[in-house]
Amino acid sequence: MRVIILGGNIAGSNAADIIKKENPTIDVEIYTEETYFNYTRIKLPAFLCGMCTHEELITCTAQWYEERNILYHKNYQATKILPEKRKVLFDNGEETSYDKLLLTIGSVSNVLPIPGVNKQGVFTLKTLNDALKIKAYSKDKNSAIVIGGGLLGLEIAKSLSDLKLDVTVLEYFPRLLPRQLDVEGAEMLQEILGDFNIQVGLNAATKEISGETPLIVKLTDGREFTADIVVMATGVRPNTELAKTAGIQVNRGIIVDDYMQTNIEHIYAAGDCAEYNGRVWGIIPVAFEQSKVAALNIAGKQVKYNEVVPSNTLKIVGVDLTSIGRVTPEQSLPEEIKFVDKTKRIYKKIVLDDNRVVGAILLGDRTNQSLIMKLIKEKIDVSAFKTKILEPAFSL
Repeated sequence: MRVIILGGNIAGSNAADIIKKENPTIDVEIYTEETYFNYTRIKLPAFLCGMCTHEELITCTAQWYEERNILYHKNYQATKILPEKRKVLFDNGEETSYDKLLLTIGSVSNVLPIPGVNKQGVFTLKTLNDALKIKAYSKDKNSAIVIGGGLLGLEIAKSLSDLKLDVTVLEYFPRLLPRQLDVEGAEMLQEILGDFNIQVGLNAATKEISGETPLIVKLTDGREFTADIVVMATGVRPNTELAKTAGIQVNRGIIVDDYMQTNIEHIYAAGDCAEYNGRVWGIIPVAFEQSKVAALNIAGKQVKYNEVVPSNTLKIVGVDLTSIGRVTPEQSLPEEIKFVDKTKRIYKKIVLDDNRVVGAILLGDRTNQSLIMKLIKEKIDVSAFKTKILEPAFSL
């Protein structure tokens, strides 16, 4: 059997590894648009400020693929999938055939539909090439604006701050990390960022980027901010066009069933491009699990995907923050238990539904993280000890 994987990222490389472990006789080939072997995107902000080297980004070397007998083709952009012929066409005029096809084609940075986004000095950060461009451009600059106060936006802001730039974060919502924090937690995080000389503008709807040197970011409410460099961190969009033109069902992402299979029997999808139960998570734990399930089914097993409890960690040196499951006021939060120490900048909260933990915020102290993950995953009734869970010394 011949398996083609489009996308050499974490999901694609993990799937290839699992398929070869299940059945070494299966031919597996990866085709990727990237110029590099698989690297970890979560360390790109650290790479920006020099805390991580190019070599440390690479998670799967040429030797890694050779040892597993996986062929890895760089600089290949798929232009068309022909399901009836089981072929993929590429922009260089080449084509390849397959028995089964796995799409791990990821996502692209969302670019705001406003004037000025194509100006010199305006960037997004999604790939290693993006990071190299930002790194080179920011060398002789003094100030930066990051549009977007989500996880990636804050990590970029801290990296630019470490490069001695004056940084301002502009967040559309009334608080930072609107998907991971409640109001009280976001306020404390904003205070912590102030310690790093990172300024924050909230309720900031960007209208236009004008000017040259410096750039001027104009908001719909009339506020204006100037900086030498602007980085947009306003979310991502799953890559769906390739699938759509091939007759594969798409919505926000490429729609998959419990087996990570699309509406076309021999084509699967996993990771940031895949939509399961109406959701596209775009986080590494989901990419790992989905690619594992896809790989096992491609190799001939019947394995169903079980949704992963979403967990996000802010990767900034000096800031301990993990958010798990249901925590924001926009979600149903039947019962909340909190621990707050403003002096030490600690804010912890668990959310309970029917005496079972369904979410948690751990800011400034992640001592209880593994315990809480266990409680959520195993849906343990905590009624007998729920008020003690956030105590540092608590143990089951």
